[in-house]
Amino acid sequence: MLLLLLRSIDNKKGYVLLLLLAVVSAPVLAQSSISDYLISIKNLNQTKLDSSSLVFLKNYNYNLPFLKSVQFRTESRDLRLKRQEYALRVKPNSLWARSNQKKIYQRRIEEIQIQNKINFNKTLKERYLQVVKYIFNDKLIGLYRDRKMHIEDKLRILSQSIYDTNFDVKDLIETEEELLSTQLKLSNLEEIKLNQQFFLKEEGSFKNGNVEFKLEDLIGAKQICENAIDDPQDIEVLDVTLQKLKLSTLESEMKFDVASTKQLLDYVQAKYGGKNSFLFDENFSISVGINLPFFGNKRANKGSYYLERLSREGKLNESVLDAKRDERMAFDVFKIAISNYESIMAQMEKSSVVSLLEVYKNMEGVSPLILLKLRMLQHKKQIEAHKVENNLYVKYIEALASKEVLFQKPLLNYLSNTLEPLEL
Repeated sequence: MLLLLLRSIDNKKGYVLLLLLAVVSAPVLAQSSISDYLISIKNLNQTKLDSSSLVFLKNYNYNLPFLKSVQFRTESRDLRLKRQEYALRVKPNSLWARSNQKKIYQRRIEEIQIQNKINFNKTLKERYLQVVKYIFNDKLIGLYRDRKMHIEDKLRILSQSIYDTNFDVKDLIETEEELLSTQLKLSNLEEIKLNQQFFLKEEGSFKNGNVEFKLEDLIGAKQICENAIDDPQDIEVLDVTLQKLKLSTLESEMKFDVASTKQLLDYVQAKYGGKNSFLFDENFSISVGINLPFFGNKRANKGSYYLERLSREGKLNESVLDAKRDERMAFDVFKIAISNYESIMAQMEKSSVVSLLEVYKNMEGVSPLILLKLRMLQHKKQIEAHKVENNLYVKYIEALASKEVLFQKPLLNYLSNTLEPLEL
């Protein structure tokens, strides 16, 4: 149908139309910034659920009512209506119980807020690492494609010199094995990229085409090294705060339980029993119920409370030690990653392979195989440097996550060289 359409118009217009159709039918490349992907965290169902649940809890009337119960009672005497008795009994909640109930609810809201921050920090960390893995996997694919091309060139040169007296059969066999290994590695990397694109599109709501990040403002490895993260400071981490809140909530629950037990005023009752035999004389009474605080009916609950308190205090101490250890370890590993990157960069700058390759390029009669082997050796070092650089970015994000700065406001894109703000 396209050919018939082109024949119906002149050649020049046909070429223009063909070009337009090719552009329109080409796959759309969904290029997006890293910030866009990080911001899309607001579309997660869990994020929406946490936010809506918190709003509901804050607006919910959690105050303990002033009256515990109101009862209407009636009692019949000899089944005579004139002697029918009516009583209204009111049971109040103590002021101490109402105060502790309010504290319990406020502590639980704070627990949810802290847990939401922990989850948000964790999710942001995972998104950062997903971006880093995708970017460096894509770069590694390009490096291995170059490596495959070099190996194929080497095989071509070796095949042409098969009848030379100094031909090395072992070198040919090893090169073919290296080509096979490189092809398998390249296929594995491309499969990983497809899986990464699938998850990135799903998480970032990139519905059309392939995912392609804009890397113009990506923070450089040297900038990461220069702006190294400060030493760990003695700042309380979220998990420790959460454990303290849970311990405080447990104490408020026990106080609430005790307040309910020690409530002296049990009830107030007004009773009406009809008219007496005397004129205008009413049978009306008011009674009060008093709880006697001499019986330990909450002793078992107190025992359970103290056991639970010991358990939570143990978790709190464990969280403090784990937080200090994890942050110190993340910081030390990040420092090692910086040292490794700087070392391999210094080695590559001082490498004799580069200078030797430049000298051989300007010499006549140098074997192409020697030049190719030098390029392959140089390229191999580039792959190793790429892996070290990838590890630097990963440890950089993990160190930031351990310091719990990813979720702090104002939200920033820590993979941006300008620390671009994130607007949620």
